[in-house]
Amino acid sequence: MNFNNIEQIHKQIILDLTIRTLERDRKHIGNFKMQRAFEMWFDSKVNEMYNELKNIKVDLGKNGVKLQGSKLDGDFTVYSVIEKGVVSEKRYSNIALKNHCEVEVKRLLGLTN
Repeated sequence: MNFNNIEQIHKQIILDLTIRTLERDRKHIGNFKMQRAFEMWFDSKVNEMYNELKNIKVDLGKNGVKLQGSKLDGDFTVYSVIEKGVVSEKRYSNIALKNHCEVEVKRLLGLTN
């Protein structure tokens, strides 16, 4: 698997997790005084990430690569990747996944260093 595909797969995993995290967290903004503004931000950023995710999937598909699925393995999550019919696995520590998602949310908030 070439480096670009590995990088794209990583980005797909993190974007998908970040989208799900933001959608789950969105339920907790109901009591905010500026609820509408935060909902607009959430909608905008989630749509932005969906579009980026869609583009990544298309690019990977052109290279014959697809993220098949994931399974929990203790403190790790194992992702199955199919590249031109060959199945490989990508393992992430659950803590590392959380940290990557946090970095992505900081990027969305404009808090990157």
